[in-house]
Amino acid sequence: MAVLNTGLAKTSAGDFTIDYSCRFEDGDTAYLSKTPAGDGNRKTWTFSCWIKRGNSSAGGIQFLIGAPTYADGLYFQVGDELVINVASTNTITTQKFRDPTAWYHIVLAVDTTDGVAADRRKVYVNGSRITDFGTEANPSLNSDSFINSAAVHKIGTHPTSSLPYDGYMAEVHFIDGTQLTPSSFGESGDYGEWKPIKVAGLTY
Repeated sequence: MAVLNTGLAKTSAGDFTIDYSCRFEDGDTAYLSKTPAGDGNRKTWTFSCWIKRGNSSAGGIQFLIGAPTYADGLYFQVGDELVINVASTNTITTQKFRDPTAWYHIVLAVDTTDGVAADRRKVYVNGSRITDFGTEANPSLNSDSFINSAAVHKIGTHPTSSLPYDGYMAEVHFIDGTQLTPSSFGESGDYGEWKPIKVAGLTY
């Protein structure tokens, strides 16, 4: 899974322009899917995307990315909190994501080989790490995630259920084998805003 470039909408920020984004309409249950030919590194990986929400999650859960079971995925629950499921663990932010006018940059960076339990899954929004959770569970040391396994992965819905995302998504990256920080994908602008940069030198 690399950069989505579907020609549906244009966004820009600073010196780097994101030429296209993908529009997901929950009423149409549109999504993208890919089944890897074999397992990647199921212990260490990074998922990054820019999103702009449409309808809130009031009508149901909205998945950004999901692997074969509920055990792995990144999604908004009904209260608009962000849920991070990695290697059969469940973490939920206290922060709510309801602004339909804002672009959010979300990074989920995983390394279950880390000796510090809280660092085995890190989530960042607009360049800042989220550490305030209503529910928090850390993956076990050296545990395997379902994400990056040789099974269907879907962007914009759950792989086995109809839990569609509504809104825009752009600059989607999945990095195999490296736990990255937001600085690989964005930077602070002149006014403190978080903006995208051209991504280069990474192994997908």
